[in-house]
Amino acid sequence: MNNQIHRQLSTHSRINALTALTGLMLAITGCTKSTHVTTNAGGHQIRAVIAGDHSITSQPDQGTISSPFGKITIERSRVKFDDAPWTTIPEAVPVQVRMSKGKLWLAAGPVTLKQTVR
Repeated sequence: MNNQIHRQLSTHSRINALTALTGLMLAITGCTKSTHVTTNAGGHQIRAVIAGDHSITSQPDQGTISSPFGKITIERSRVKFDDAPWTTIPEAVPVQVRMSKGKLWLAAGPVTLKQTVR
């Protein structure tokens, strides 16, 4: 009987330690909620993963995705991050976007853009 109680306490201790470790890892990595969005704008299908609050404007000639981490503007044949210069992209290709704390990322056909933000 004593051995069975010892095993139950040992298992319970492991579960508590694992729960505490998981909580600590989530706190360290800054667990945030991301939203997955698919829209069409500027002649492109746009798939985005955006952390935190955001706004999206989709128009036939232009799409804009804004968040506290930056702004990405997508047109038929060009894109830009915030107020950076325009970058040429192929027309009518799917565009993938990721916006998170410290990072903006965009891929459109063979073009990939990355920006680290504060």
